[in-house]
Amino acid sequence: MTINPHTPPVAVCGVSKSFGASRALLDVSLTIPKGRSRALVGRNGAGKSTLISIITGIVMPDTGTVQFADARGQSRIECVYQRSTLVPGLTAAENVMLNNYPRRLGLVDWGRTRAAGRDILAEWNCAHVADQPAEKLAPVERKIVEICRALSRNPGVLLLDEPTAGLDYAGAQHLFERIRQAQERQVSIIYVSHHLEEVFDVCDDTTVLRDGQVVLDRDLSGMNMRDLVEAMVGEAAAADEVATPPAVPPIARPSLRVSSLHIGERVKNVDLELRPGECLGLAGLEGAGHMQVAQAVCGLQAADSGVFEVGDHRIERLTVPRSIAAGIGFIPEDRHDGGYVPAMSVAENATMPIMRKLRGPFGAVRRLLREQKYRELSGEWAIKCDGPDQPVEELSGGNQQKVVLARAMSSNPSTIVLMNPTAGVDIAAKRSIYQTVKASAEKGRGVLIASADDEDFSICHRVIVMFRGKIHRELVAPFTGHELALAIQGE
Repeated sequence: MTINPHTPPVAVCGVSKSFGASRALLDVSLTIPKGRSRALVGRNGAGKSTLISIITGIVMPDTGTVQFADARGQSRIECVYQRSTLVPGLTAAENVMLNNYPRRLGLVDWGRTRAAGRDILAEWNCAHVADQPAEKLAPVERKIVEICRALSRNPGVLLLDEPTAGLDYAGAQHLFERIRQAQERQVSIIYVSHHLEEVFDVCDDTTVLRDGQVVLDRDLSGMNMRDLVEAMVGEAAAADEVATPPAVPPIARPSLRVSSLHIGERVKNVDLELRPGECLGLAGLEGAGHMQVAQAVCGLQAADSGVFEVGDHRIERLTVPRSIAAGIGFIPEDRHDGGYVPAMSVAENATMPIMRKLRGPFGAVRRLLREQKYRELSGEWAIKCDGPDQPVEELSGGNQQKVVLARAMSSNPSTIVLMNPTAGVDIAAKRSIYQTVKASAEKGRGVLIASADDEDFSICHRVIVMFRGKIHRELVAPFTGHELALAIQGE
């Protein structure tokens, strides 16, 4: 079959997708012209991940089609994901040739494999890393190895999902140059990023998704960052003010003060104060440093320097035990990684930080006392389960998150740090969590919320926005979604 050279490598035509009652995409159409780079942008929940999954064949659309110029279809698309997919035990050259090893008499010819991988890396001026194990490569080197592996398979389309995650400015610029080289070879690029400044550095066109629909589809000439933000946020959301929380009592002494915090290149000279009864947000793009600040307050991230004052406690080197002892409760960024023990019951998980207080004279946990404490926490957080003995892994995502929140509050902390508190929960669970967090603050607790979801800041009195490791702006409620989105982009 003869392929029209003007036929776009990928054309998405009227694609819709729902998951139960939740609509992810509605009548989405777009084309990826040959040799051009198209940005796919939108706020969290806009539908980007679902669209990527449909283009790559992981998810089937409910209606609509994805058409390919090449008869091999999805085999002509290669993806470089945000998280590294390199095999740690293999060298850079071996990773480049993964699943494409030259063979002799049915066996892998390792000599030819390494030589071929080295030649491909040499085209990107990276032959010097060919024999290095993947786990010893610098972040930009790992990203280049993944792109080399993708391009070695001769794709028509290269999909890059947050490709600069973990890279510094110099590394990102180096990567952009390599992307341009790929375009010169007539490879089409789908570029997914929350960093809008990158879009203007490396992309020709953009498609903006909002609430599962295409709201902007055009070339980038004549556009600026504010135009993209307006498209992402929408006129209604841009104009709406965030609801003003109740006033914070004017108490002189903060419940938490962080001074001169430095963490490598990720956090630079950050100062903040949190008062009792206040909800304070920490916002930023991936890598902005806001999550590292929250982790440092909990003792999960070691600081190079800085002073923490929690109530009457002044601590220079904060660890998790010291943080808890000082009166800080927290939930981690990912509940599945350190948030709970799946096989343990909801009661065991919720009361884990106070297990010592529940022990009897011979060291055994007093079951009735634990269940009594769990019922108090369960009522406060509206946890729905079959009973205190049900394994937490059997609960819905929203109720798992509530168990993690209950665990953080079990020690009755004066300050609570919430990282992505509503990640992966439905709308009803999100509203329930917001109500309980606000009630907790109204009782006098200081609440620090670090999140990738802008909606989590709707209950905050103030939001500190970080950009490239520094405090960029402080927003005091009420503020608009447009103001927040621009500040997060560094505007």
